[in-house]
Amino acid sequence: MNDFFARFKTLAVLGLSRDPKSFSRQAYSFLQSKGYELYPVNPHVSSIDGQVCFESVEALPEVQAAIFFTNPGVSMELLPLCREKGIVNVWFQQGSADQAVLKSADKLGITCTKSCVFLHHPGAGFPHNIHRFLAGAFGKL
Repeated sequence: MNDFFARFKTLAVLGLSRDPKSFSRQAYSFLQSKGYELYPVNPHVSSIDGQVCFESVEALPEVQAAIFFTNPGVSMELLPLCREKGIVNVWFQQGSADQAVLKSADKLGITCTKSCVFLHHPGAGFPHNIHRFLAGAFGKL
């Protein structure tokens, strides 16, 4: 789990919000600042902050992995499309996957992680580094 962000640098961001204060936008900005090549997918807008948004998984260029910021129902719909597109490594931000989604990912042969981007990215500073330390100390990582 901890090497996801070291292994994959070209990522689809599924469900990037239009709301600049949303968690997905915070994570998106953070990953951009760390040099990741990000391709947002949001079928409701053509761009966010000047970044072109793709209307579907099918419209994406080749990516190494995907990060989900969608609700579990949408995540369930997008998983088979990811598999068809060759995306077999995904990160489910907290709240984007339930047990049914995780089971579907497993059946599709998709390797997945379900956790917080900031908890696991080594470049996330305060207060995330304290959260990471505490989670590790109590065996929650």
